[in-house]
This record gives sequence, C-alpha cells and structure tokens, in this order.
Amino acid sequence: MDKEKKYFYILTLSVIIELFLVLVILFISSNFLIYSDFSLLKNINESVFINAKHFIYISFILEFILFISAITVIWIITRYKNIFFGKNFEDIAMTDSLTGLYNRRYFDSFYENIFDQASRYGTIFSLIMCDIDHFKKINDTYGHDKGDLVLKEVAKILKNNMRKSDIASRYGGEEFIVVLPQTGLSKSLDVARKIKTLISKISIKDTGKITISIGVISYSKEFEDKSKDFLKKVDELLYEAKNRGRNRIMSVDTNNENIEVSENPWVDD
Repeated sequence: MDKEKKYFYILTLSVIIELFLVLVILFISSNFLIYSDFSLLKNINESVFINAKHFIYISFILEFILFISAITVIWIITRYKNIFFGKNFEDIAMTDSLTGLYNRRYFDSFYENIFDQASRYGTIFSLIMCDIDHFKKINDTYGHDKGDLVLKEVAKILKNNMRKSDIASRYGGEEFIVVLPQTGLSKSLDVARKIKTLISKISIKDTGKITISIGVISYSKEFEDKSKDFLKKVDELLYEAKNRGRNRIMSVDTNNENIEVSENPWVDD
C-alpha cells in the first residue's frame, strides 16, 4: 500500500475510534445523570454533590464538542484529501511511485481493453517494449540511488514524448511498455527511434552512456483473441534485441519475420 494512502487510513481509523469513545462516554455520562441517586451524595456532602454535578455537565458539553469536531475532521479529510496528499487515490493506485508512470496493474487493464477493441472492431494499436541495457551493472557499480535516477530520467523521456491518448508504464524493474492507440507500425517505429535517441543523450555523472533495447509490434488479425500471444511476441522482440548486442530496435516485416530496424551505432562495453 502506498505511504499516503496508508496515512489516510490510519488517520481516518483514529478519528473513528475517537468517535466511538466519545459515544461511550456520552452514554455513561447521560445515564449517570439520569439514574444516579443524587440524594445519597447530598446526604454525604453537599459540596461533593454540587461539584460532581457540575463535572458531569461540563464533561457532557466537552464530549459533545469533541463529537462535532471529529465529524468535522472526517468531512475535511474526505473532502480535501487531494490537497493533503497531492493526488487522488485513484492516481496513486495506478501509478508507479518511483517513476510516476502507470504501473503494471493499470497497464494490464488498459491493454486488455484496447486489445478487445482491436479484435472486435478491427482497430489498430502498437506496443513498444523497452529495457535499459546493463541496468544491473549500474546498480551494482554505482548504487541503487544512481539506478533510481536512471529510471526516473528514462520515465521522463517517455512521459514527454507521448500523446494524450498514449500510455507509458513501468512494466517491471528496468522494463517499460508503451501503448500507442490508433497507430500503425511505421509511426510506432518513428516513436521508438526518437525514444532510443533521446535516452542515449541522458547524462548522469559516473554512469556512462545509457542505452535501451526495444521491441515494437502492431496489432494484426493473426493475433485475434490472443492477447497473451501478442504481448509475448513483443517481449520476444525485445529479448532478441538484447541477444543481438543491445541498444537496438527489433520489429517484424510484412511476412511477420523478425527484423532489426536500425544498426547499433555504439560498441557495447
């Protein structure tokens, strides 16, 4: 559970517990007022009786004020939770806390919906799956702080180069996936080339050049009602790009044969 959401639930639970205690105390106080035999107190000590009575009345008033305050706090938290926590819980639930991109859970839902539309109505969409090259080496050599910085920089490039209709997600670890609705293979490859070029220009002290391997595929009737196969295909293209030496783009030709879209301009370390 995200930290902001956890804090909200803890605060809300605390107020609910306070309300419960207030109600219990109100119940006890009111019953004491009604059923207590004040004549006994009078017989013992007149001043004790008067002080006890005043104490009960004051307690009753204070508890009532606390009750109203607790109700007000709950209303304020619920009404203005976006101000307290910066973004609503729906956004928190579907975004990756480190990169700010959509998370895997949101991608899975979005992907199934767009795939169903493509299968049913013959619409097109494309997937771009990319993986940061030698990311484990970056973490092991320079530390996880540097690794997190690389992830954030890659995510920023993906965010800044998407249309409003596109979604970019952190698929897992150093792997990202982009969904391009209503986009064929040619335009998707242009996007992939642009992303690859921009990522190669990332400059982070000590880490050296940052590169990515990419797989790109567009929906075709061959994959009708086979959403897992379609996703598996783009994953295979990505790993073929890795196996061919990294820092390159793999896709398919008109015969659905794997092809390398561009040559590797840098020598792998």
